[in-house]
Amino acid sequence: MLGQDPIKAGEQLQQFAENLQQKAQRYSALHQRLGSVGVTERSAGGEVTVTVDANGVLTDLELSERTKGMDPAMVSATIMSCLRQAQAKLREQVATLVHETVGDDPAGNNIVNQYAERFPDPVDEDGDDPSLRELSIGRLEDESAERKPEPRRPRPRPLEDEDDDLGGGSILRR
Repeated sequence: MLGQDPIKAGEQLQQFAENLQQKAQRYSALHQRLGSVGVTERSAGGEVTVTVDANGVLTDLELSERTKGMDPAMVSATIMSCLRQAQAKLREQVATLVHETVGDDPAGNNIVNQYAERFPDPVDEDGDDPSLRELSIGRLEDESAERKPEPRRPRPRPLEDEDDDLGGGSILRR
């Protein structure tokens, strides 16, 4: 806190203002550097190339001739895997930029933590890329087999003599 001596208090305020100005300049430089960050990732087989911007948003997607004839689900999984890899690399680049530019600072650490939450490692604990797992529910029916429609069951109708406990009137009227 500021001391009782007005001269020392003035010096402390001046030092505080200078530190604040330096911090603002470092964060301005960080903002500029982050704006130019982008990551490009290519699949192992070269079928897919993705590019993400500083926000992790896909800005470019290239599919090579190798994707022709590939199972569409596999192409999709490869795209998603590359995207996750690019976002994980982006997270690492941002962490490096933050630490180089602003150092160990609570606001800088918050930026790094936000990227870590948004872009976790794409590999699960088994070492498998989750996007390459196939999930299915039930079995696909053979499209060539003729399907017979299920018979419709008639809805039961109340008997006219049946007592409906409403006294024959609407429950909405009094």
